[in-house]
Amino acid sequence: MKEDLISPSNLRLAGICGILAGLFVVAFAGIADSHKILFMPEIYSGGSSLPWIHNVLSSPALSRIAMILPLLGFSCFLVVGLIFYPFICQYSWQKNLGLAGYLIGVPFTSVLWISQLSLMNFVLLYFGKSPEMDLQIQAIATYVFFFFQISNDVFGPLFIIVIGTGMMAWAALKAGALPKWMCYWPMICGVLMLISFLSFLNPVLGILGFAAPAHMIWFIVLGVYLLRRSKTYTAE
Repeated sequence: MKEDLISPSNLRLAGICGILAGLFVVAFAGIADSHKILFMPEIYSGGSSLPWIHNVLSSPALSRIAMILPLLGFSCFLVVGLIFYPFICQYSWQKNLGLAGYLIGVPFTSVLWISQLSLMNFVLLYFGKSPEMDLQIQAIATYVFFFFQISNDVFGPLFIIVIGTGMMAWAALKAGALPKWMCYWPMICGVLMLISFLSFLNPVLGILGFAAPAHMIWFIVLGVYLLRRSKTYTAE
């Protein structure tokens, strides 16, 4: 592999961003799930958004921090993708498609999360001002959550996990840029995510969504690998 196409400092940057990307998103998932500030499945089945609003109001600072974490993580995904692209020196349509997945998926998903953060700020500023305003906020929150679920649960993972990381890993496997087990891991995650999209036909398939956190853990592993690789390259 022609490692002279990428500098050790870029490898270190990609390694650090890979670790941070995984940690940011995993930390968000833990906070959001424990404090119920995003994952409210009852809203998706016709329930009220009022419990979510109360959860946000009870922890305003934590809620804002939690929603910023994915934005930081997605930004790190893009940095890793841009650096990892030349790291795979062998030309292939897979790595081109993978980079396209990141370039489309990261901005698209970031816009979705910014809209969620804006909704959260709106709730914190105006909820409780008047009964009429509270009813309007509940209706807006329910609508935004429905839109967010459809877009984030499908399009985000499709572009970032399936197309972005999955195709990059396939390209890395062909070029021998990573150990084989590190290539198969995200490729399997991508296949499982694709199957999980069919959960509307069979809800049991929704359990395959565990591929998303597995994908985040892989980014941490990739980050560690790239950091070690940068040290080896420096020694050479």
